[in-house]
Amino acid sequence: MNNGRYQKTIDYLTKCAENDALSHAYIFYGPDENSKREAATRLTEKIFGKNSRVFNPDLMLMKPENGAFSIDSVRQIKKFLALRPYANNRKMVIIESAEALNNLNQNALLKVFEEAPEHTAIILFAKTLGSMSETIASRAVKLPFWFLRREMSEQPADGDYAKIFESLIRPGFSQKYRYIEKIDQQNIPEFFGLWINFLRNKLLADPTEKIAGILSKSQSIYFKLKETNINSKLAFDELLINLPD
Repeated sequence: MNNGRYQKTIDYLTKCAENDALSHAYIFYGPDENSKREAATRLTEKIFGKNSRVFNPDLMLMKPENGAFSIDSVRQIKKFLALRPYANNRKMVIIESAEALNNLNQNALLKVFEEAPEHTAIILFAKTLGSMSETIASRAVKLPFWFLRREMSEQPADGDYAKIFESLIRPGFSQKYRYIEKIDQQNIPEFFGLWINFLRNKLLADPTEKIAGILSKSQSIYFKLKETNINSKLAFDELLINLPD
């Protein structure tokens, strides 16, 4: 699974399943959609067996249609969970792109959380925690999926991202703006995704407060790029302001 980056997460979920200690709700959040699906698949296979997604009366998979969930979506979840498990001791619901749930559906889902039967497990895939209401987030176990699939070797023709990244974290580097200008404005989200990947690898190798701070701020900027219409130049300016002097 992505070079074992999420093995601790898989081990944690597996142990919870083995000990019948799964939470009633989880939020898998971050940009790595493929690994969210893989983690959920590994969990469903642990609970329901191999090929559990082919047909399983105790598993509901839900995703938005045309970018939105219908008003009846959460009602379907409530009806599904109200029934006792058919072939297992647990029922599970996986909701992809949960950020597409509108306020009405999130409020209804909160009611499902509050009244969830003991045999219930609900997994939400969300790009950001901020896209979910605070009350929903507070009632779920939150598991991050930050790493992106793109490799650092995939560089643009007009610049070496790895060299740029190393330079940007050096104190006293006076050419930050010149380096940033090399980045194609159309590839800004890609740049921030790779930048966050770089910082996380740095943090794993050498956990310092400086790198942790830059990573936290960069993730915030990245989400603004993905979820709002923030101007790309403003995003870069905000990044540069928060880099070491």
